[in-house]
Amino acid sequence: MKSAKEFAEWLQQHFGPHQDGIYLTRDDIAELSGRQRYNQQFVSDVHFELTLLGMGFVTDAHREKFYLFHLPTRHWQDLGHDDIEILSSPK
Repeated sequence: MKSAKEFAEWLQQHFGPHQDGIYLTRDDIAELSGRQRYNQQFVSDVHFELTLLGMGFVTDAHREKFYLFHLPTRHWQDLGHDDIEILSSPK
């Protein structure tokens, strides 16, 4: 059974070169992580470890698909869109 850190490093090593990201199924996670069962805390821990490596890991509401992706490096204001209307708080 891989720890969240070991699994995160394994994911980054094997799928990190895929710039578009990938998704995995619940069965994929069980098979690749060596875990029979896992919970939301494991997913959160994997995400945390991956953020240190420049990637993210999230799941859908039903935990059917798990998304592995590269974290953006550009702040939205760096895009130069001066015409974006900022939503203000209700008065």
